[in-house]
Amino acid sequence: MADLKIRVYECRFGDAVLVQVPDRDAAGVETLRHVLIDVGNVLSGDGGDDVVFEPIVRDVLEVLDGAPLDLYVMTHEHMDHVQGLPWVDKKGGADLTEAVKARLDVRHAWLTASSAPDYGARFPDAKRAMDAHDRMHAALARQLHLLPADQTARWTRMLLNNNPRDTGDCVAFLQQLAAHTHYVHRGFVADASTHGFAEATFELWAPEADTSDYYGRFRPLALGLTGEAAAAAGASPQAPPRGVAACDWQDLVEARSTGFADNLLAIDKARNNTSVVFTLAWRGWTLLFAGDAEVRSWKTMQREGVLRPVHFLKVSHHGSHNGTPDDGILQAVLPVPPPDARPRTAVISTCGATYNDIPHPPTNSRLVDRGVQLLSTVDLPRRTDATGVAFHEVVLPG
Repeated sequence: MADLKIRVYECRFGDAVLVQVPDRDAAGVETLRHVLIDVGNVLSGDGGDDVVFEPIVRDVLEVLDGAPLDLYVMTHEHMDHVQGLPWVDKKGGADLTEAVKARLDVRHAWLTASSAPDYGARFPDAKRAMDAHDRMHAALARQLHLLPADQTARWTRMLLNNNPRDTGDCVAFLQQLAAHTHYVHRGFVADASTHGFAEATFELWAPEADTSDYYGRFRPLALGLTGEAAAAAGASPQAPPRGVAACDWQDLVEARSTGFADNLLAIDKARNNTSVVFTLAWRGWTLLFAGDAEVRSWKTMQREGVLRPVHFLKVSHHGSHNGTPDDGILQAVLPVPPPDARPRTAVISTCGATYNDIPHPPTNSRLVDRGVQLLSTVDLPRRTDATGVAFHEVVLPG
C-alpha cells in the first residue's frame, strides 16, 4: 500500500510544496495524484536567490514521471509565492523555457478568489480597498528614499514583494497554467470536478469570498517636504536641514518612518489574509496548508466554525509571529491532548536574515510544546547552483 508524501522545498524565503497522493477510485484502482502549492521567493537579499527554481521544477517533473499535475494552488498574490513558475518558463534551461505549462500538464488550478478577472465587478467594496492599497504602495515607493538608511533594505524587500505590477504579471501567467482554473474561497465546492481526486477530499477554510474585511485603514504619511528639506532627507535623514531644530527634524523622521512602516505592513497583511487555506483528508489523515494567513484570517476561520484537528501543518507565513494564531485558536487545530495516536508534523518554509524575527522561535516553540514534530527549511543544505534540490519529505502511511 502506497504512502502519501509531502515535499517542502528549500526555496529561500518563500513556499514550494509538492504533495503526492495515492488516490483509489470506486473500483479500487489506485492512481498517484499530485498537488503543487505556490513556488516563489522574495526578490532581494539572501532569501531571494532564484537559482532554486529550476531544480525544484525539474524535481517536480521527475516525481510526476510523465503524469499530469492534477492540481496547482496559488495561495495569494505575493512574489514569494507566485514568481517561480513564470521565472522558469522565461529563464530556465533550454528544455524548460517557454515549456513549463506543457511539461507540467496541469489539469486544475486554484487561485485565491480576489485574483479573478471579474472580482471587482462582483465585490466593489473589496475592489476599492485593493485599489487604495495599490495607490498607497505607489506612494510608499516614491517615499522610500526619505527613510533612514538602515531601514531601506527591509522595506525595499517588502515593497518588491507587494508590487502589484510584478505580481499581476505572474498571476496572469498562472491564470493560464491549467486546463481548468478556479477562483476559490471558503464555501467553494471542492468536488472532483475542481481537482480530479476520487478518494482524497478537500475543504476550503479561507479566504472569504468578499475580502474587504481584510483591508485595514492607513496612517497619514508625513508628506510635504520640498526643496532643501527634501534633498537633506534624501541624503541623510538623520541630519536636520539648515534652520530646522534637531528635535523637530527627528520627530518628522520618526513620523515618516512609522507611517511608512505601518502602511506597508497593512498592505502586506491584507494580501497575506487573502491566502487560500485548505485541508486535504486522506485515509484518516488531515493535512492543513495555510499559505500566509495571519491572525485576522484565523479569527475569521474560528468565527465561521471551520477549524478542526489536523495531523500535518504547513506553518503559515514562514514561521512569523503573526502567522500562528493564539492558543485558543491553535487548540482547535492542534489540540492537547491530541484526538488520536497518529503523529503530528509541522513544517516551516523560511530563510533567516530576510525579515526581522522570522522565523520567530518563541512562536514556533509553541508547536513543539503541543507534541508536534517541527521541521524547518533553514536546516536543509543551501544550494548555490542549479544542479541540486533540497526538501523535507513527510511520509504518511496509507
